[in-house]
Amino acid sequence: LTCDGKLIQGDKKMSKMNPLVLIEEIYNEHYAYLRNFLIGLTKSDVIADDIIQDFFTKILVSPSVVTEVKYMRSWLITGVKNTLLDYYKKKKPELLHDENIIETLLVDNYTPEVSATINNELETILGKLTTSEKAIIIAKEYYGYDYNEISDLLNIPVSTIKSIVFRMRKRMIKVR
Repeated sequence: LTCDGKLIQGDKKMSKMNPLVLIEEIYNEHYAYLRNFLIGLTKSDVIADDIIQDFFTKILVSPSVVTEVKYMRSWLITGVKNTLLDYYKKKKPELLHDENIIETLLVDNYTPEVSATINNELETILGKLTTSEKAIIIAKEYYGYDYNEISDLLNIPVSTIKSIVFRMRKRMIKVR
């Protein structure tokens, strides 16, 4: 492995190395980075540790896969992100039974002043858009339609809708 997480394929030493020893080295080298990455996403040390453990358990089932990885850090990040998504998919039913979590999700955390400011900014931004742009952004961001559904509804090509949404998001970021 190089310092930027790349696995050198031409290195005979690496290809002859026992995959389990290689996994241990990868774990030791990248653990802190992966943990910090996951804590940033989950805000939980416990969940981050669980995800890393689950991910490396999956690797241990098929250890030879690590010898084929070309860019180690990107592969690890993708793997822990997918493991995190799986974790949340499994936890979803449990979350619905926890009344405290449901209450927390239902409570509006914004103060009246913050809500008023956000609403004013949104009204200003939406006021500058054309009718079709408003329809697209509301369908996409508020109602959650995907690009194909919006394309079918408004009879506009998907590529055009993607461009409009991208430009509107960029414009909204500039305003904020």
